Amino acid sequence: MEGGWFVERVSKKVGDDYSTFFWYDRWIGDVPFCIRFRRLFNLVSNKLSTVADMVALGGEVDGEAWGWRRRLRVWEEEMLEECRHLTNGVILQSNITDR
Repeated sequence: MEGGWFVERVSKKVGDDYSTFFWYDRWIGDVPFCIRFRRLFNLVSNKLSTVADMVALGGEVDGEAWGWRRRLRVWEEEMLEECRHLTNGVILQSNITDR
């Protein structure tokens, strides 16, 4: 795994998602989305969006949250659907901060 022993032993507790980066942090699963969905990551304009930003802007394919640099190809849209499926149902816990 990338990052070595430190990354393997450190975890993140997600709460309000204001300090959890959507693409860079491991907040769903063991691999950050920038690696798992590398193609989408390369196409997105705002690579520093937090999870809270993405939830607030909405996750529609052409939604403001994604900010694609160009129109997605069919196979990229399928990859986006997989990503959206993983993130469906994310509920922010406003009374708990990320740690």
